[in-house]
Amino acid sequence: MLRAQGINQYYGQSNILRGLSLEVPKGRCTCLMGRNGVGKTTFLSCVMGLLPVKTGKIFYKDIDITNLAPEKRTRMGIGYVPQGRQIFPLLTVEENLKIGLPARRVGKKLIPTSIYGFFPVLKDMLKRRGGDLSGGQQQQLAIARALVIEPELLILDEPTEGIQPNIVKDIILAVKSFILDLGVTVLQVEQKVPVAKEVGDDYAIMERGHIVAKGFMADLDSSTIMNFLSV
Repeated sequence: MLRAQGINQYYGQSNILRGLSLEVPKGRCTCLMGRNGVGKTTFLSCVMGLLPVKTGKIFYKDIDITNLAPEKRTRMGIGYVPQGRQIFPLLTVEENLKIGLPARRVGKKLIPTSIYGFFPVLKDMLKRRGGDLSGGQQQQLAIARALVIEPELLILDEPTEGIQPNIVKDIILAVKSFILDLGVTVLQVEQKVPVAKEVGDDYAIMERGHIVAKGFMADLDSSTIMNFLSV
């Protein structure tokens, strides 16, 4: 579904991504893991076109999207939930959801009702301002906003960070449902190993801007966790 080959990116003279290569298989959840500051969010920004790639290629469904504008990637079916949610606090829940409608590829410009099946609390809060929601509810809103475009690939940047445990469980169940019920492929940056093990099918671990370990999530062992993920 998504394939990155030899990605290099710099901040000034600092080489943040160092020949990073990663494949995200269709119909599965791949968890991108690693300690803080190893380049995970930078990589997602490159995938979404928010940062240019210095060298290397990014393919989506075997189409080279390396130099495509972010809005074109969205219209191709890539949904993105950035770290920190970035909802519009002064807009209502409904208005936040409608922001994604222009990027829908096909069909009417209406909010898919299936979203409320995944996050029923949002249906009861449509007229409330986004800034009045709890942190967990705002995260659900951010994910729902990405779902409005009915993506084939959903990219989540630490969706469980700073979220209360009951909503973390809801998000895990929702992500699993996206894959099983909607056929969505998921790339999720996840710091919490227990969450990654519960939601992920595959893992890839970053260290100093490149992938140092990868495989099936069921095979992620304690020594790998100790070497690359413990703090």
